[in-house]
Amino acid sequence: MISWFKYPFIRLLVPFALGIWMAFSFEGISFGRKDVFILLIFLSLLLILLILISSLIKEYRYRWIFSVVLFFYLLTIGVLLVEIKDYKLQFNDISNFCGNSEYYVARLLECPAVKDKSIKAMLGIEAAKTDDGFVYDVDSKIIAYFEKSEKSSNLAYGDCIIVLKNPEEVEKPPNPEQFDYKDYLYKKGVKYQVYLKSDDWLVLNHNDANPIYRFSYFIRDFLLETMKNLGIKENEYAVAAAILLGYDDILPLELRQQYVAAGAMHILCVSGLHVGVVFMVFSYMLIFLDDKKTCQRIVKQSILLVLIWFYALLTGLAPSILRATIMLSFVIIGNIINRKGVLLNSLAASAFLLLCLNPANLFDIGFLLSYVAVVGIVVLQKPISRLFYFRFNFLNKIWEMTSVTIAAQIATTPFTIYYFHQFPIYFWLSNLFMSPISSVVIIGGMIMLLVFFIPYLNSLVAFFVSKMIYLMNMVVLGIESLPYSIIKGLYIDNWQFLVLLLILLAILFYAEFKSVRILIFIMNMTCVFLIINFENIHKQQNQKEVVIYSINNMTAIDFIHGRSHVLLADTTFISDESACSYNVENFLVSRGVFCNGEILFLGDDFNRFFVKKRKNIVTFDEKLIGLSDGSEFCKKELNYRIPLDYMIVYGRKRQSLSSLIKMYDFDNLIIDGSVPRYLVRELIDEADCLGIKYYDIREYGAFFIQ
Repeated sequence: MISWFKYPFIRLLVPFALGIWMAFSFEGISFGRKDVFILLIFLSLLLILLILISSLIKEYRYRWIFSVVLFFYLLTIGVLLVEIKDYKLQFNDISNFCGNSEYYVARLLECPAVKDKSIKAMLGIEAAKTDDGFVYDVDSKIIAYFEKSEKSSNLAYGDCIIVLKNPEEVEKPPNPEQFDYKDYLYKKGVKYQVYLKSDDWLVLNHNDANPIYRFSYFIRDFLLETMKNLGIKENEYAVAAAILLGYDDILPLELRQQYVAAGAMHILCVSGLHVGVVFMVFSYMLIFLDDKKTCQRIVKQSILLVLIWFYALLTGLAPSILRATIMLSFVIIGNIINRKGVLLNSLAASAFLLLCLNPANLFDIGFLLSYVAVVGIVVLQKPISRLFYFRFNFLNKIWEMTSVTIAAQIATTPFTIYYFHQFPIYFWLSNLFMSPISSVVIIGGMIMLLVFFIPYLNSLVAFFVSKMIYLMNMVVLGIESLPYSIIKGLYIDNWQFLVLLLILLAILFYAEFKSVRILIFIMNMTCVFLIINFENIHKQQNQKEVVIYSINNMTAIDFIHGRSHVLLADTTFISDESACSYNVENFLVSRGVFCNGEILFLGDDFNRFFVKKRKNIVTFDEKLIGLSDGSEFCKKELNYRIPLDYMIVYGRKRQSLSSLIKMYDFDNLIIDGSVPRYLVRELIDEADCLGIKYYDIREYGAFFIQ
């Protein structure tokens, strides 16, 4: 039997988080703020009434009624909090002024991030001057991409600017299963974005920054410059900036992917590991305050609390470091008041607080992974470590470190498969080497930043830290180069994800209570998972479809037959790996064909067992699909008209439908995303005159032929 009185915040967190999830997930249901307030008042009165009755009548058999009312009370608060946090449109939202404003007054809400082709920043829109001459208060956030220039390079957090261009609403992803950037921004309270050339904005000689964040960013930038001056360069500098200060904007994509493949990406994200190392180092340094006297205990814990928050300040108060710092703060406060409590309850308390501050944290994968990993370590590490015992102590230490990694991986696996569709095979090996090395790097890095003003000593420590980071990168490269270092193409649907979460929860309970009923439940849920998986595989084996993807200035046409596919693409798409991974990869994974297919050039002829192409005609499952890019071959007149089911027009050359219908008999025209907008308008006008049905990929997204 679970003693739930030890975990009060877990009992509060579950309905509260459920209410937040409902408010975000059920878009078709309108949660009116007035209705939610009325329900909240009713439940509050009922709660007070039950408290009064329970104080008079000592009948514990009716306490479940109080629990039910409290459950719905917290669920309602979760829904209401989403409403209050302005995730719904309000009267002063920017959407009421877009299209009819001369300019906007905006403030940079974060440090600008330098990208390959632009400079990205979050702007807070504070006022708008409309065409009628009135100035209105606005309370909205937008994403701005500044053209790279000397002017934009000088932007800083808190700077106020005048935006002379109207923002545009973020579009939904045009391709199936593509990352939903619109939904991602919406959960951050952002619905609009804008690209600003140098003439589209003006600088106001005013800075309105939060003094705490301004100081934090100033310290971080100073320390980044200090590391450069101490001789840390290239990949070592990028890793040092990420692992010590949480600044990963300069981390090369290739190096990032190597850490992901090795299962060590969490080391580069300043999080619980880093805060824990800092806490342990300073706790050891303050060992002289370890005494049974209350005052010494309070002094030590108070110093540790200040130090971990100062470290959070050094990292720019990144969300991941704030989560870890708040988690550890609850533990330290428990030590100060001499109530060590239960770690899981402290974790639940910190999660409850973070959700109160920002309900959208519930959908942040970093938030979920950090908490789930800690829960897995707390509950599963000891049972796993007890599975083996070695005669030699150093082997026991190695196994103990490995058990921590295995516990965290078990807990996070459902999330990594569901969100990232991959699994690192050698996670246990990478963490076996990386955990001690990264701890040395963190400690050495802290010493380096503390002695930066001492000549020779600072250079010596920086040289040591640089070499340790170089060693860490070499270990990652070696593990990533091992065969089958990472399994890609894993896919589970929503129901399978839910079943895996139930299995994970059951495993956590079994680790505590060793109940046979829990084992039976795990076996039953495993059978359910396999049944769903078998049904999905059966559907995949019988699927036949053509997908014309919507990719700006590129052409990609997919022919899927069973669990195989052939992707026709132009040279621009084939040479751009990021275009495939961002636009297409998730869809191929969901269809079960990611690992069984090939990419072919649009201009080549081929013959596969389910699809073949000759010249500009593709035959697939008794359907004829024409391809026209305006080349001379497509203009060649024939003695008869070839009947087609679909005609796909692509490329940047001007084409005439009047000429095409002389050679091809088709009623369905598909205009690819590679066709420039001005040519799309010409084709649409001509299609309307000729009575041909058309589909604009750029406007409506990917097109399916089942």
